[in-house]
Amino acid sequence: MNNNQVLIITDNRDSFFAAPLFLSPEKCRITGLSSTRYLGFTNIRAVVIDCAGISNVLKKVSLGICDNEEALALWQMLIDTRGPKLYMLVDKMQRPSDEMLQLGIEYIIASELKKLVESDDNLQVSKDSGIVERSKQLLTADDIRSLHQRGVRHLPSGSRLTPWAAEVAESLNLKATEHKLYFILPVIATSKEHLASQHEHLFSLASSYTNLLFMVNELYLPVFNNLFPSLSGRTVAPSAHWASHGAFTGETSVQMLVDQRCFGAIIPAQKPYLEQENLKKQIQLAREHGLALFCTFTLASAGTCDIIATDSSDNETTIPLYHSEVVNPIDLPKTGAIVVNNEFLQAFALRKGN
Repeated sequence: MNNNQVLIITDNRDSFFAAPLFLSPEKCRITGLSSTRYLGFTNIRAVVIDCAGISNVLKKVSLGICDNEEALALWQMLIDTRGPKLYMLVDKMQRPSDEMLQLGIEYIIASELKKLVESDDNLQVSKDSGIVERSKQLLTADDIRSLHQRGVRHLPSGSRLTPWAAEVAESLNLKATEHKLYFILPVIATSKEHLASQHEHLFSLASSYTNLLFMVNELYLPVFNNLFPSLSGRTVAPSAHWASHGAFTGETSVQMLVDQRCFGAIIPAQKPYLEQENLKKQIQLAREHGLALFCTFTLASAGTCDIIATDSSDNETTIPLYHSEVVNPIDLPKTGAIVVNNEFLQAFALRKGN
């Protein structure tokens, strides 16, 4: 059997082997939509959908409804982030609708389908077509509500949302992590009273710098949140453990930080955090729970390039972290994060004329 086939889902199987396409049965498989539930996609590099009733099924799936075999089969394909590319067969090439792009489905015309089937590689489509890689997590409206109930205030990096999920996320003010320059100010706390005494100073800084985050020791995160609830979504932990649960003494998990409404965590540039398997687990958990990760190293230098897929949007995996000692307040990077002190913020304010 061909190990690089194209799967065509259709209600009219015979038309693809007849004129004008004359597709080779050796290079493509043809089946109905409901049958895909029982198929594996190991040997499939692309899926092309050509079903008369697919619009109704897509509408259901976009709402997170899987109440029949067709909807369930399509949903299973959509959520398989490592699965084959998905295409919709159309009469005329055009930019995919926003709904199709959100679901990770691209458009393809008959002539390009023939090229796709006959070639050994995935079809290369022009940039104007709006094609994007379907390598991200697909979230439903229920997923968005669950994230919000768990205290998550930022969408997992690179997530795709169904149209209904996008509406729910907007209504709950659940947004993707913005690409901008953050300042991270370490907060020194030796006791609850010591932390409380910094009240006016911290709120003054928070109002002056909307991109300012506060790095708080994990032990003091609950205290910080109780004292300054309006700042709880602007905290950064100095580290996070890579295990989802277990007896990691003295460490905090990603879920624990999310429960404390942390914006993000820093990945220490040292072992065992830099061990490839640990780093993979930590990044995956952060993606799932919407926790931003900051690091002073690149994944390439850590020997973990395979964590990042080939599409450029996966650079969102981690946020570059700099220290104020090596950054000039006059010439700042446009994106990333800088660990700062009060002196640096004052110098920056003078530069901005604040």
